[in-house]
Amino acid sequence: MKRSNPRWVHDQGAALAAVLTMLAIMSMLAVVVVDAANMGVRRTSNLVRMEQTRWYLMGAEAFAASQLGELRRRAETTRTDESEWQGRPFVFPLDDGSMEVELWDGGNCFNLNSMVVTDDGGERFVSPGGLVQFARLLDAVDVGQQQTGLGAALVDWLDSDSHAMAGGAEDGAYAGEAAAYVVANALLADISELSNIRGFTPNIVEAIAPYACVRPTSAPNVINPNTLRPEQAPLLAMAVDGLRIERAAQIIRDRPRGGWETIDDFLRHPSLSEFELNEAGRAQFSLQTRYFVLRTEVVRVDARENSAVLLEQGVAGNATVVRRVFGAGAGKNLL
Repeated sequence: MKRSNPRWVHDQGAALAAVLTMLAIMSMLAVVVVDAANMGVRRTSNLVRMEQTRWYLMGAEAFAASQLGELRRRAETTRTDESEWQGRPFVFPLDDGSMEVELWDGGNCFNLNSMVVTDDGGERFVSPGGLVQFARLLDAVDVGQQQTGLGAALVDWLDSDSHAMAGGAEDGAYAGEAAAYVVANALLADISELSNIRGFTPNIVEAIAPYACVRPTSAPNVINPNTLRPEQAPLLAMAVDGLRIERAAQIIRDRPRGGWETIDDFLRHPSLSEFELNEAGRAQFSLQTRYFVLRTEVVRVDARENSAVLLEQGVAGNATVVRRVFGAGAGKNLL
């Protein structure tokens, strides 16, 4: 009988162990590759769904722009009550969800950039009228006692020069900060920038945020009395020196259905007739809205997106997108 070679048996066992090891490694690699492929498919699917959701939001912008044109054409021949469109949620069904749209008057707010005036050469300097109105707004929201230097600091942040106003703050005022920085010397792009300006504590920013906004121009906003809400009474008190907030709120509540036909009708209200507004004071009001804020939420299966869009309506009635914000907190943006 022929004997088996022990060395040959040992070599067979080593080869089998190597094959099994390679098989285990290849199995693990296959699992990793399949898992990566599945993750890639899911990621691509999510990106496609979010991109499609964004397009729904863009579609809402186009719809709102067309409706604004129709709203202006209707206003030329008939009175339109603001309750028919302002803050009224419009819900549209989608194949796998829904889209909710709200439209607001985006002009009834104090434009923080109107604290300065821009000349023909693009240089910016203090606006006395803006400074006065800002002080009135601070008084109206009960932070007047904390307003020392706030207006001047904001002007120094916006204007073109490097000379600090009395009580203001230019570059040197921020040099001693933990992370030193310089003033922007440019218009604000977002109200959140106030937190960088000296004196604007979180409490003060929170107090003025419901009534202040940032628009891409230093021109002051005009207030539309036909779209003012009672909770926006501080804006009316800001515009009319000496008008108390309680009376301002009552004026808004007394608005006739469909609104006042003319600014003169509005100013003849018993609580306003005692105030003799000059031409500049009357120019603070208009029955035409320039800016609108569109807030949209799209809810779909495994996808949700929010947006806030600032629309500017031209004289001809066409509306263009000035700014767009996406995200869960978009509803709090752009006023």
